[in-house]
Amino acid sequence: MEPAYWEKRLFKNTFTYKGRSRKVNAWCVKMQLFGRRKTFSLSSSDRAKAAIEASHIYQTINGQGWDAVGQRRGRIGFQTALAETTATTASGSELDVESWKSRLIHRRYPEPANPAEGRNLSVRIEHSGISRYFPLGTQDENQAALLAREIHQTVVNQGWGIANQKFSRELTLAFRWLEDPLAWTYTTLHTQTELNDSVPVPNDKTAGRLIAVIEADPGIRSALADCTNGQEGFACCATYSSVAEALREITRRRIDMVIINYALPDQPGANCLAALQKEKPGVVGLLYSVFEDSDQLFKSTPGGAAGYLLKRTPAHRIFDPIADATGSLTREVIAFKIREYFQRLISAMPSGPSALEMAKLTPREHEILTLLAKGDLAKEIADSLGISIWTVHGHVKSIFEKFNVHTRTEAVVKFLQK
Repeated sequence: MEPAYWEKRLFKNTFTYKGRSRKVNAWCVKMQLFGRRKTFSLSSSDRAKAAIEASHIYQTINGQGWDAVGQRRGRIGFQTALAETTATTASGSELDVESWKSRLIHRRYPEPANPAEGRNLSVRIEHSGISRYFPLGTQDENQAALLAREIHQTVVNQGWGIANQKFSRELTLAFRWLEDPLAWTYTTLHTQTELNDSVPVPNDKTAGRLIAVIEADPGIRSALADCTNGQEGFACCATYSSVAEALREITRRRIDMVIINYALPDQPGANCLAALQKEKPGVVGLLYSVFEDSDQLFKSTPGGAAGYLLKRTPAHRIFDPIADATGSLTREVIAFKIREYFQRLISAMPSGPSALEMAKLTPREHEILTLLAKGDLAKEIADSLGISIWTVHGHVKSIFEKFNVHTRTEAVVKFLQK
């Protein structure tokens, strides 16, 4: 949720003094996410700055959970750090094209439609304590740098909300098939800017499984509709921007499965699913969570499960776990197919790092890899071990070379297979 969204939801608490009602100076905001609700007292009396702070708190909760935001709010200098980030990133709008060239990167996912054509460039934009990856749609560095600068200027001058509408961004979606043991598939997709919410109703006899999407963000909603239609045997028959809209229309359609954002702004996705099942008994639902990148997903997986299974799928194959299911979809059928799907995955899984590869790691590298596997960030590892963040980066680079991998996710997965 962007600052503009939260600015409309700010309010000021009141108190009674000597029989008169008075308002406090600071702004407040209520947030409800993952089944919890809390009111935050924001530090700034300026409404726009308070909205930025609220947006930052929401991003922290959504990415790292309630415990993380509680810790961050308790740290001295939280607002100072946010202000410094805002000031630093604001100056980026003045960077020239050559400076933006140095920030261009190649993202591994999603896979290009034609691998022979190569991978387009992307950029990470940071502002107001928020960072996101934007695909630039070209391999030409000059064109990519110009677009990167335009995106950053839009974020700084008009806010994240306008930038998200105007430019495609990269997101990771985790589909929550089972919670205990945790069994999720996840995919990386690019949001769409050319939106078309008038989804044609497929012919029931030829479309296969009919899927409805409930998602507030239009770019994600449109991308999910395309992903669904891109998989053989599945078709998107309807998209809804809110729970109320879905409840009004869903009883009139044939729908085999509803996919629902776990963190809808009007109510939790689980509550939405329960309401839909009350109106349309027998409909099955699949909740998904949205993350800025895959590393954030791994760090945010809920604790307490008996086991953890996560599998990446291409964006056009998000329904692979149930692709060969026959007959009507029920929760029991889905649970059975998920067990079958991950059993096949485990049986085909290559062995983890060899004893020789593990032996190549120094004690410090092994220590850092263990912390990476727990989801710790580089700065957290540096603080924990009493070393600099650059030393951590050097050890991580060495681990990549010894394991013959290119990302921390690959290194952790290989390490956990030992």
